[in-house]
Amino acid sequence: MTRRVLASVVAASALLAGGCGAPAPSATPRAASVLGTQTPTDGRYAELVDDLRATGTGVWVESDVVKAYLAGPTRYRQVLRTALALARRRGVAGIKVADELGYHDGTTPEQAADMLRRTVADIHASSPGTKVLIDVVVPELGCLSWTASSTAVMRMCGAGSTSTSPGASLAAVDGYAASGVDVIDLSPGLQDDAWYASQGSSRDDAMQQSWREAVRRWGTRVTLQARKALAHPGAYPGDVASAEADVHTYVDIPLAEGARAVDIWTWAQHYRGQLVTLVDPGDVPNALTRALEQRRKKGARLWTHMTPSAYVVDRGHDVRAVTSQFDVVFVAAGTG
Repeated sequence: MTRRVLASVVAASALLAGGCGAPAPSATPRAASVLGTQTPTDGRYAELVDDLRATGTGVWVESDVVKAYLAGPTRYRQVLRTALALARRRGVAGIKVADELGYHDGTTPEQAADMLRRTVADIHASSPGTKVLIDVVVPELGCLSWTASSTAVMRMCGAGSTSTSPGASLAAVDGYAASGVDVIDLSPGLQDDAWYASQGSSRDDAMQQSWREAVRRWGTRVTLQARKALAHPGAYPGDVASAEADVHTYVDIPLAEGARAVDIWTWAQHYRGQLVTLVDPGDVPNALTRALEQRRKKGARLWTHMTPSAYVVDRGHDVRAVTSQFDVVFVAAGTG
């Protein structure tokens, strides 16, 4: 990005001055070393990264930098150092620094924007080859309130979403896209089928319109990818028809409208007291994984997430399985 050189100089100096305080006017040669001296505290994360890369699978690191930023400069530096230590391992492409940025994450729009500018600059200053990715949900898109044919209900939906989550508004994401971030994983926060039917539209039409607007607004600044949580506890609860409908909406349409890849959450993770996965227990395929496999055979680039704290079977089995089904894997940094 065109702003990176200047932004990197400013933010590297700020890190030395205390991380989240006001940036100093110039950087020092110590900036990269200050961010790069810490190694992961748990070797399981590095081992998972290396095992995935040995198969030729793409790897990104993911860490909750937003939470760390809000906790203060000491925690911010600690988390970023750990993420960078993993990101510098051979073959790792970049770091995901925010999940659903600005959407009920405890930040004001100003805090979210400041965090992102500083983090992008710090990462690029410390590790110029490391890319930065954020994940966003933008309910205003899914409301279709911005369209010429929007209804009163759609406009009310859009106004409500921006009031509730101003950091996840179209205007907020305009700023994020201009921050120097490299990749945005996007969900338009769709309403349910019945809501669209009541407005004379459909879920698929809303997805198509949302992606066309996203590409128009942000497609020249960043790489845009789709995102969708499809993991489930236990056996997949749907049938072939529901799996095909979901994959059509959340994979086929975004890719047809300009998304470069689709991030499917998650391979395996403990969530709200349960293990959620894409496959059924024991790594048994289901209607959803078969639909995803068919799309990949047709050229869809699919990403997913892994952490050494949760496997379907065990590390060796899961690495072989996930790399046969996905092109890129986010590996948790282990920073909490």
